[in-house]
Amino acid sequence: MTDAPSPGSRRTPCRGALCWFLGILCLSSPGSLSPRAIPAPVPELSADDWPMWRRDAQRSAASPKALPDALHVQWVHRLPPLRPAYRSRRLGFDRGYEPVVLGDTMFIASSRNDSVTALDLESGRRKWRRFADGPVRFAPVAWRDRVYFGSDDGHLHCVDAERGDLIWKFRAVPSRRKLLGNRRLISVWPIRGGPVLSDGTVYLAAGVWSFEGTFVHALDAESGRQLWVNDRSGHVYGQHPHGAEAFGGLSPQGYLLIGGDELIVPCGTAYPARFDRATGELRSFALPRRSRYPGGWFAYVDPERFRDLRRGKLSFDSEVNQERHEDRPMRGEGEAGSRSVITLGGKKLSFRDDLPGVEGRVHSLLAARDRLFAVTEEGSIYCLGAEARRVRVHEEAPRPLAERQDEWTAEVQGLLGASGSTHGYALVFGVPDGRLLEELVRQSSLHIVALDPDPEKVDALRRRFDAAGLYGTRVAVHVGEPEHFGLPPYLANLIVAHGPPPSRLYLSALFRSLRPFGGTACLRLPANARDAFRRQVREAGLERAVVRQDGELTLLIREGALPGSTDYTGGWKSPDRRVGAPLGVLWFDDSLAHFKRSPQPKFVGGWMISRPKDWKAGRPDARQGYRLLPETLSDVYTGRVLSGSEATRVKQELPGRAWAAKQPVQYRPPTQKNAWKPEKPVVGERRNPLTGGLEPRVFPKSYGCDGGIDYGLIFTMRSGTPAFYDKQLESGTVNISGPRSGCTNSVIPANGVLNVPFFYEGCTCSYPLPVGLALVKQPPEFEQWTAWGAGPTEKIQRLGVNLGAPGDRVSPGGTLWLDVPGVGGPFPDVPVRIEPENPRYHYRHSLWIRGGRGWPWVAASGAQGISRLSISGLQPASYRVRLTFAEPREIAPGERTFSVSLQGRPVLEDLDVAREAAGHLRGLVREFRDVRSSGELEVTLHARRGDTLLSGVEVIREGLPAGEIWSPENRR
Repeated sequence: MTDAPSPGSRRTPCRGALCWFLGILCLSSPGSLSPRAIPAPVPELSADDWPMWRRDAQRSAASPKALPDALHVQWVHRLPPLRPAYRSRRLGFDRGYEPVVLGDTMFIASSRNDSVTALDLESGRRKWRRFADGPVRFAPVAWRDRVYFGSDDGHLHCVDAERGDLIWKFRAVPSRRKLLGNRRLISVWPIRGGPVLSDGTVYLAAGVWSFEGTFVHALDAESGRQLWVNDRSGHVYGQHPHGAEAFGGLSPQGYLLIGGDELIVPCGTAYPARFDRATGELRSFALPRRSRYPGGWFAYVDPERFRDLRRGKLSFDSEVNQERHEDRPMRGEGEAGSRSVITLGGKKLSFRDDLPGVEGRVHSLLAARDRLFAVTEEGSIYCLGAEARRVRVHEEAPRPLAERQDEWTAEVQGLLGASGSTHGYALVFGVPDGRLLEELVRQSSLHIVALDPDPEKVDALRRRFDAAGLYGTRVAVHVGEPEHFGLPPYLANLIVAHGPPPSRLYLSALFRSLRPFGGTACLRLPANARDAFRRQVREAGLERAVVRQDGELTLLIREGALPGSTDYTGGWKSPDRRVGAPLGVLWFDDSLAHFKRSPQPKFVGGWMISRPKDWKAGRPDARQGYRLLPETLSDVYTGRVLSGSEATRVKQELPGRAWAAKQPVQYRPPTQKNAWKPEKPVVGERRNPLTGGLEPRVFPKSYGCDGGIDYGLIFTMRSGTPAFYDKQLESGTVNISGPRSGCTNSVIPANGVLNVPFFYEGCTCSYPLPVGLALVKQPPEFEQWTAWGAGPTEKIQRLGVNLGAPGDRVSPGGTLWLDVPGVGGPFPDVPVRIEPENPRYHYRHSLWIRGGRGWPWVAASGAQGISRLSISGLQPASYRVRLTFAEPREIAPGERTFSVSLQGRPVLEDLDVAREAAGHLRGLVREFRDVRSSGELEVTLHARRGDTLLSGVEVIREGLPAGEIWSPENRR
């Protein structure tokens, strides 16, 4: 049984499972304020259909219908092969096509060209194709007259099954922010919890980075109305492999499934989480404490063992849950080959069985309408039926773009010549003609992302490049404008901008997206607008922006390094001033992987130069470990790996690099005396944000033979996961949850970003996301939780109490906000007493906050029903007190009113948060000066109508700098 916090205390609940606290938070979240009964069952699926991946919501791959005795190929539909998101089989959910069938139609998702295609079941002919704004990596769900599919664009799409027309679209997270994920421009919160539908409800999960927030949704399948959302389960402080403790949480990648009253969410290369289907409450989730124990994306409910589910049993495939750990294979649980078997009429059929007329290696099988369908790894779909007839073959062979010479040929020659860019990423803002995109493809190796506000033009361009076999692989086109599209910074080597002279907001978005070290925007401005443009650039204060004229082209160039950034060539120092908390993901990918004990990379001029160890070459030399592989270059800002002539050219431009001929087994700084068991980090002194006194800088660090490095302004380490401590902010320990970092310290600030290259190879521990990534500075309203660690609890001069929050956080003004109850790791146990003992806590991710005043990550959580909150341990003095409120539910003004007193003196009468904040999920702060305290602060609340409500309390001794109260208007 899980321990709950004792009355009025911040004592931490049991770390093994935070179900008590998480359950309270989920049940009290808007959209799930009361338990919801599971809907009455809709009619069972027809025995003739295969409407979702592995046929049903249990992913059983079992149909009651047997196949005819003799089968003949009737048609073949050939699609181009897919390139999966990841190299590891443990994340191989999209290695091939996974069709579904409903009625007389087959539906096929594609991550290659960002689409879902419908085929006529009788002939194999295409009926329609619908595009999304990102790769579609999971099979659709077909139900009644509709088809549902999630995309890396962060949306669940519901379309008409017969025509492919959009019925509704649900955005899983209220943000347009994007990043490069697996070499594609996608939402920070892609739908990689493959949708499942049961009893009229469709379930999905968005986001793969738990520290960015992950979101599990239940929607009404008819209307798309949200029934509940759990957005708290990305922030769980608990166990990790090797017995470590750190922030972690859900990282949904895999097909969701239903087991009785539970929704089961696979978590990449870890093991699944379980949710209550009716309420969204997290019932269980933990990373395996046992080290070297591989999990994977695949799970199902075996209908023959269904009762075992109630005893915690799911079925896995040990061939999926398998990987090499250094010199030996490691295998997790499961029945070998179970992913590669379906059951038809009680008879098992393996993907490895010989099938008449099927050529190639079978990736998937399904059966519907008395037919068997075999999908090969090469991309062909075979339909086999009882009737022998002439085989129809449908080829989706690309039609190469025609070679043409016209004005666009010369235009693109000029663009490429002026910018000097032929590799990397290009952005096109406004597409005057598709020929521009064609010529960029033909004359360069750029990956092109185009934005245009016209939906019809965008759809036509998608179909045009899809027919040429280029859509998704070289070209992606989106409806949008750069000011509001959420582009990541530093993405583009080349930007081509068309349209009238840019506005200030447009110019800011354009320049932000340019890659440092020469990223160039080409604008064709009228002669009489060029001087105004130069003036506009000067007034905008764009860092190291240079404007040049090249014939008719006006060039805006981001010259040189980012101001304040550093190169890193070794030596354990890199005081990069642009790297500090909070940090968000800029890109992630696993294209370039390193053995976990490889030497540190170097970061020079926007390039990462690395030499992985050849760990697959046999047993290592006892004195220097595995030998080094040849030098590899990749782009710090996109993760793109350079090859061929580009790599040769860049190497020639970089300064000489010396790699020692003899390599050590381990790479450690001189400060770490024990290579395997480092001491806890103590990194100079800090001024304690609670007391203002000087003390040793000590912070939580869990397991990791990388003892940590003080790079100057930031300390990085492996603490279960990659982690850092920002010395400029005195942030506490921030876990970069998802991957593991290297035995060599591989978390390195340089070139303006925090680099976390893939140093995971040779390890099978069940961290859910084996990739490399880079992180970039985010604005202070960005939600990022830390574990502060123990500390003094007397003579406090400054403190924030953050009710219902998942962890601690230091604000830019220097206030340490502590989570109450204390669930986010070690903390200063400040006496905070609450009456009644167990109010109703709620939490929403701060992205849902719609404005108002006060830190969104304070306003987004809170407690309802509090009558008294007291804080002890304050230094006797006068204080500035700020109270933060936000109405979590959509209610009418007047439905909730209450009064507030400080130190027994009334300060707010009949407070109506919904009215004063102008709606729900909007922050409201009320500030009071010269509140005298002899050592304790008491806040009392008295309900007038409904329950009381409080999100946070900040106390700052008078005379200390307090800073402005945050609002969208003073966003920096």
